[in-house]
Formats: sequence, C-alpha cells, structure tokens
Amino acid sequence: MLLFSSSARGQSTASKTDTVEVKTETYTESMPIFPGGKPGESFQEASQRFIHFLTDSLTFPPKAIRDGVQGKVLFSFKVNAQGRTSDIKLVQGLRADVDAAVLQNAHRMDRIQWVPGMQNHKPVSVAYTVPISFNVHTNGRETLAGDSLDRGPYQKLVLPLMEWNSDRRQIPAGKGLIYGSCIQRLGGNSSLGLGEYVRLVNVSTGKAFRIMVKPAMKSRRENAFCYALPAGRYALFIYEFPDAKWGPYQLHLENIRKSTPAQDASSLQATRFQFVVEAGKLHYVGTWNLANENQPVFLDEKTILDTRIQASYESVKFGEAKLAVPR
Repeated sequence: MLLFSSSARGQSTASKTDTVEVKTETYTESMPIFPGGKPGESFQEASQRFIHFLTDSLTFPPKAIRDGVQGKVLFSFKVNAQGRTSDIKLVQGLRADVDAAVLQNAHRMDRIQWVPGMQNHKPVSVAYTVPISFNVHTNGRETLAGDSLDRGPYQKLVLPLMEWNSDRRQIPAGKGLIYGSCIQRLGGNSSLGLGEYVRLVNVSTGKAFRIMVKPAMKSRRENAFCYALPAGRYALFIYEFPDAKWGPYQLHLENIRKSTPAQDASSLQATRFQFVVEAGKLHYVGTWNLANENQPVFLDEKTILDTRIQASYESVKFGEAKLAVPR
C-alpha cells in the first residue's frame, strides 16, 4: 500500500491599513503535478498517475516474501523549481533488500519532468515523503497491509467540499449536515500556513470526500467545521497536515485507524472510526483530536461547541442535532 504526500492549494487575503490607503495582498501556492495528463485534467488525476507509476513496477524481493517480512519503508524526494526529481533518499528502512528495491524503483522518477510547484507565481522546490507498507504472508503471496480502504481506489486525491455557511438555508436532497471541531497537529512550531484536511469514505456508496478541518493561513489550533454530505455510513480515512520535519510546503498523510492488531483487522468496523449521516438531518460528529501521532480521540463536547458557533450559523438549529461521534 502506498500513500504519498499530495497537493495543497490555498488562497487567503489579508489587509494592511495605514492612514492613506487599504492594500490587499493575496497569497497563493500549488504543488507539483505529475505529467501524462491531457490539458484541463485535474490534479486528482495526476495524483492517481503518480501512484500507478510507483506501484506498477515495484518488485518485492523473493527472499523477503519467503521470510514473511512486514513493515513500512519511507523515502523522500524533491521536485525542484525546474520540475526535475532530486534528492531521493531513504527516511525509514525495513531491511536492506526491501529498502534497495524501493529506492531502485523510486529512481525511475529521475527521468520525469513535472510541472513545478508554485509559490506566489514563482516556481519553488517541494519535498515529498512516500510511505510504502508491506504485509507479506509466508505462503509466498504478496499482499497489502491494512484494510479494504487501503486497498481501494481512495488514494486518489479529491477536491475539498465547500463548507456550509450562514447563507445556506436548506439541506440539499439526499444529504445530511455534519458539524464538529478538530484539534490539529502542530507541525514543529508552525502549521506552515497550509490548510488541513480529513478524507472520508462513504462505505455505503464507495465514494471519497475531503473536508477542510483547519483553514489556510489561520493559527488557531482548534477549528470548527460544517459540511453537507450524502447520506450513508462514513469511515475516517486520512488526515492531511503540514509538518516541517517532512519538508516545506508539503502535506503529510496519516491513516486514521483504530489500534487493531493485523490479525484482527477483519472488517472496517474493527479498523476504522465511523459515523452515520441521515438525509435531511443535522449531526454532531464531535471533537476530533488529531494532535498526537496515530492516537486519534473523538470527544462529545457538543454543548461547548454549540455555544461557540451558534452566532456564525444563525439558521442552523444545533440543539436539534443527532449525536454521531465516530466510534
């Protein structure tokens, strides 16, 4: 299973006022785009091409298969301002033969010409970290670690949903409204000005969604969110957050999982935190505390949040919300 650090696109506006005039400054950034698509294709399609490029030619060492090796290899690389791949190196190894196979495959990127990342309309160097997980059974067959979400098509990046706001009154047909708050991961001493996201999978329909849980260019550690989602059962999939240790201008991807031994991971109920959305209903999904690595905590703090955000959503009757804290 492969997860990769993917794109972040943010735009914010800040005002500076003096005694003469008001000036407006706009900050924009975009991540590199893997080549091969047709004009007009979205970044999510480019992301999927990148995944296929890395996984299609990766050969797992036969001896590692016989030995039943399992674990994770992390390697990093940069896409420089010219759109060329550089500085491919091992970040976390598993064992020598597996590490060598991963790096050899990664060096296929040496010949790739990317569309470079941009910051304020200027090309910049962008760092990526790629974790590749292996779980190999002793019967000689290579399998992927994790559950059905890891093995599904949900690595494809989707654009974030539009957040619900006070101007919207009626819940769209077939959808329910969710709200809650998220305590973010602090990336070193800063969030690097990037937004943070949680990817959700509607296990009833097989569709993935991406919601922003921390706006770009905001320093508040805990932020409220409110979104309309199609009805169904949802599993939390991936938390996207910036962390300086993984490189600048990069979102690190972390699986949101329960602490379930591999041998007990027989169902999504055992491995993933889930909640249900009903059409036409309002749902409180709790405080999502993602501050600690691989230790998600979901709290019922409804009364506190309702009081804090009611003025921002005058048309939403938070007191009538159903409890849908992920379990």
